[in-house]
Amino acid sequence: MRYFYPGLLFYSQRKWLSRSWLTLVFLLVFGVLHSQSPPQSSQWLNVYTLHPNRSHQFKLVVPGGSEKIKFKAGWTLTETRAGITIQRVLEQDTLVTIPRDRLVPLTSPWKMAALKISTESPGKIYFQPVPFLDPSDAFLNQTLYLSLPVNEELWVTHWHTKWSAITIPFSIRPAIGNRIRSQVTSEFKVGTAFSLNHDWEFYKNRGLAIKTRTYGFSFGLGFGLGRVKLDEGSTLLSGASYENDEEGLILFVTPGLGFNIRGFKILAFYGWDLGLTQNTNDWNYNGKPYLGVGLGFDFWTLKR
Repeated sequence: MRYFYPGLLFYSQRKWLSRSWLTLVFLLVFGVLHSQSPPQSSQWLNVYTLHPNRSHQFKLVVPGGSEKIKFKAGWTLTETRAGITIQRVLEQDTLVTIPRDRLVPLTSPWKMAALKISTESPGKIYFQPVPFLDPSDAFLNQTLYLSLPVNEELWVTHWHTKWSAITIPFSIRPAIGNRIRSQVTSEFKVGTAFSLNHDWEFYKNRGLAIKTRTYGFSFGLGFGLGRVKLDEGSTLLSGASYENDEEGLILFVTPGLGFNIRGFKILAFYGWDLGLTQNTNDWNYNGKPYLGVGLGFDFWTLKR
């Protein structure tokens, strides 16, 4: 006699549905990654990716195009040569080549090696594409431009490296044995950071000019100089006796993670302070790791 187990059937159905959902998700992701984008060079660093707009189909302008138009016999053709206007009647059908820029609709993401906003032509954004590999797309390997309609917004992602100015006003110091408790210290630190950044950049035509806003995250390495105060409390572990307060010079080295909000950066660090002057050998935290919270800014993003 065979027995029927409803629970087993429910488990089988759930397992089948789970596999179906996973398959569907895989197909969707595969479809997005393999959308009908023209094949381009594999360059990915210091590259903009131009994304299509769902509400408005942008068209890139390819300069230097031409169009052939058939003029029929009996039509009057007007030409201007060397400042002189000439009219003539065509005796037979004639194909005339007219210079005309070519419009290419942006229907899939394109990689661009450079992006420039024109100050002389409001509403125009110029691009230098990453080389297209298909011979049929060779005509795209030149400077292209896009006329951004008023109040429309263009979305661009940007992987790039960058140098930024940073400061670390607060350091979270872990406890040292049973003698010094965990605490927050404040030192004067100024330096620079080299980072790998992923930004979401938005360009909107406000009529008179194109305004931009940028959001993103970054990973990098920061370093610079700082000043620390040396007194009885900050030199407790060394046993040195400081009757008068002194100042010492340090070098900070710190990897970190940052979040970019319109040119301002909120930074989190895990770093080390290394003494440069002799008196910093007495400092409790010389060469010891700490967590840091800092602020940074990108001058060129703020300028835009």
